[in-house]
Amino acid sequence: MSFRFRAFLATQSSSLPAQPDGLFDAHLRIEAALERDDSIELMDLIAQIALEESDRRFAENCCARLAKHRNAIVRGNAVLGFGHLARRFGQLDGRRIHRLVDVALHDQSDYVRTQAESAAQDLATFLAWEFRSQD
Repeated sequence: MSFRFRAFLATQSSSLPAQPDGLFDAHLRIEAALERDDSIELMDLIAQIALEESDRRFAENCCARLAKHRNAIVRGNAVLGFGHLARRFGQLDGRRIHRLVDVALHDQSDYVRTQAESAAQDLATFLAWEFRSQD
């Protein structure tokens, strides 16, 4: 286990309030998948996190981390995840997430830009955030 991974895991586990049995184990499994950095696994995992994770901050941190991934599909899915989180929780870390979506709107990948446009629409709908037009 790398030092960075242990440090990241420590910050996540120490910020977790008392959780039902199994939730911390789920976080450990997600962290292990992030450490493996298998793009195919992460493509599906990010959707599961955005749609099912009950800890908003944990889910937001996972999406933010993967929004910078080298694989365009992982990046795009992570950015789209912000829209799901906005719908589910009604709040996000505005400055950080807005910037990540704005960067994704200008990504080299058509896939990432399309997912970012969808996320931007969701963020506008559920959080009243504004993004500059891409026209």
